This record gives sequence, structure tokens and C-alpha cells, in this order.
Amino acid sequence: MEDVHLTEETLAKWLSGTLEHDEVLRLVVPHFLALCPVCRERHAEILRLQKEVGHWDPEIAVVEGRQAPELWARLAGYPYAEQLQELESEDLHTWGLCQLLLQKSREATFSDPARGVELANLALRVVRHLGKAYDPNWVTDLRARCFAHLGNARRVLGELRSAEDAFVKAEGCLVRSSSGNVEVRAEILDLRSSLRRAQRRLDEALDLIDQALSLYREAGQEHGIAKSLLQRAKILEENGDLTGAIDLLRRTTEEIDPVREPQLSAYGRFNLLTALLLAEHYEEAERLLPAIEGPLRIVGQPLDLIRLRWVEGNIHLGRGRRGPAEAAFREAQKEFLERQMGYDAALVSLDLARLYAQEGCVEDLKRLAAEMMPVFQSRDVHREAILALLMFQRACEEERLTVDLVRQLSAYLRRERRGSGL
Repeated sequence: MEDVHLTEETLAKWLSGTLEHDEVLRLVVPHFLALCPVCRERHAEILRLQKEVGHWDPEIAVVEGRQAPELWARLAGYPYAEQLQELESEDLHTWGLCQLLLQKSREATFSDPARGVELANLALRVVRHLGKAYDPNWVTDLRARCFAHLGNARRVLGELRSAEDAFVKAEGCLVRSSSGNVEVRAEILDLRSSLRRAQRRLDEALDLIDQALSLYREAGQEHGIAKSLLQRAKILEENGDLTGAIDLLRRTTEEIDPVREPQLSAYGRFNLLTALLLAEHYEEAERLLPAIEGPLRIVGQPLDLIRLRWVEGNIHLGRGRRGPAEAAFREAQKEFLERQMGYDAALVSLDLARLYAQEGCVEDLKRLAAEMMPVFQSRDVHREAILALLMFQRACEEERLTVDLVRQLSAYLRRERRGSGL
């Protein structure tokens, strides 16, 4: 067809070198890509690398994106202090390495937040050295992202004040940048919303996530849109609007493509499952369970499967099955204790106590209380939480523990954990 070919004028300008670069991209490149399947495949790989490396320049994306794993391999074997020293080497001052360090920080944050902090600090060390080869506004945006991911890792670690400081620096970078990069601003608003949620400033958290959602929609960023909607549902849940959270999660999980976004799809359904439990919709939660377990085993972390087992115990408890509920709680409690996760282990123990209280099993409650205190005093449980557990122990000994008191203690521990950022 005539209209798929370049005009003589366009071809002449291209051959003479006077065709504008954006016109080359708009007219010439698509024409040749349409003719050659190999070039189409390579162009798709370039686009993938641009997205992964987070840079608009194809040359930087391809060259530095492929160099970054080799540069990281040079650093990976050193202790953190020596890694910081090694990053003074000029050949390590690349955009690609900085982006890879940010990616690794993001991946480490929820399994090892202390390591997430270190990796974000390494990324900050690199970005400080990025020179004139890169657009200064893009470098400022990258610095903002480094501070935001540092703040997010500190949040998960429980260091809420230093997390706030990091986000203030991230915002300062955004003010100085004139890149107009909508996705960077959306990402930082999204992460800052998580900090506000940990600080229990839920109205602010909701406002920030709505701003992020609006920017992701402006950019047409489907992953960001879905992630923001899941975050919004979590804020609604913690603000006591379980109906709103469940409705939003039902709609959002239906819209997430499990093939293109397997991890987001699995976590969205898991969030729906936990919201249904809080609302005591046990029958619907049980129907949803098989659809979550398989995908979570593929894309989730080991901790996710332990939490799923905990959820399963609560479903059994809600459906009146003592034996399976007790077995699931004991299994989750053991796993959390082995990982030194005192708050989670305490919360599972209180679910187990609720089971015994409902059944009127006084001796089982006393035995559980006797087991709990020595263990939790040596774990990451704060003084206020220990006092709550002492109250639980005394109530068990005096045979006055009720299901309602167990619920109150569980709610208190959950608030205490959020307040500490753990």
C-alpha cells in the first residue's frame, strides 16, 4: 500500500541528515520495523530495557542495562562498608548500576529491610557521582527516587522518623527538577502514602494515594494504577471501612490480568481474603482460598505462605473446626518464632487463645499463657506489647479470659505494631 512507504520528501530529508529526530522515530523507524521481524524483536528488547533501566535514551538503556549486573557482581561479595568505598571508582558511576541497586533495595525491603536500607544508600552514593553525561533533571529525579526507597525501607524497619527525613529530601529533589516526569512523582507519592499509613495519619495517606492514582492514570501506567488501588483499599480497611475496602478489592482484582501481573494479582486476592476475614465473611473467604494458594506458591515469598496458613486457621476457626484451626495456628506460631517475628507470633497465639476461650478450654489457655511469656520477652516485642501479654497471662491464670478480651488485646497489638512501623 502507498501509505506505508516514506514520501520522496521524507526520504530525501532523511538521507541528507535534515530530518528531525522525532520524525525519524515517528516515520522512518516504524516503516523499517514493519518490514523486518528480527528488528521488531530487537526493538521490543530495547523498549524492555528502557523500562527496566528507567531511562529514555536507548543507548544508555542497552549499554548500561547490560553492564549493570557485571558491575554489581564486583560489589556483591564485599561487606557494606567496603561496598561504599568501592563506589568511589569512576567506572561504577553509571545510571544502570544505580537503577539496579534501587531495584534490589525494593526487592529486599520486605524480606530484609536493613539490607534494603543499605542498598538504597549505595544507590544514593552512585547518583551523587552521575556527571554531565546525563540530563541533570533526570539525575535529580533519580536522586528523589533513591531517597524515597531509602525512606520506604526505613519505614518497614520501624524507623519512622528517619523515614520521614528521607521523604522530605525526596520532595526537595522533586521541587528542583523540571523534568515533568509524572511516573516518578506518582511513585514517590505512593511510597509516602505507605509511611503515612504506618504513622496512623490515614486521611493524609488516602489523599496521597489518590494523588498518585491520578498521576498513574495520566501516564497510562496500568501497574501503578492497580498497585495504588490495592493500597487505597488497605487504607480504607485500616480506617474501619471494611465494606468500602472489600468492594474496591473485588473490582480491582477482577481487572488485574494474572498473566501480565501475576504477583500483583496474587497479592490483591490475598488482601481481599484478609479483608473478608476481618468482616467475618468466612464462607466467601474459604471459596477464595484455593485460587490464591497456587499463584502465591509461585510468585510469593516464604513469609506469604506462612501468613496464608495463619489465614487458613482463622477460616477454620470462623467455620467452627477446632482441630484444623489449632493445627494451622500452631504451625504459623512456630514459623514466626523461628524467624524472631515476635509480634506476628504473639498475634497468632492470641488467635489460638480465642479458639480455647470459645471452647471453654481453661487448662489449654493456662498452658498457652505459660508458654508465651518467656518466649516473647526475648523477641522483638516492645514494652507496651509485653504489658498486654502480661494482662493476657494474668487473665488466664485467674480464669477470667473472654473472647472479647482476646479481641481487644489483638486489636491493641495490631495498633502497636503499626505504630512502631514493624
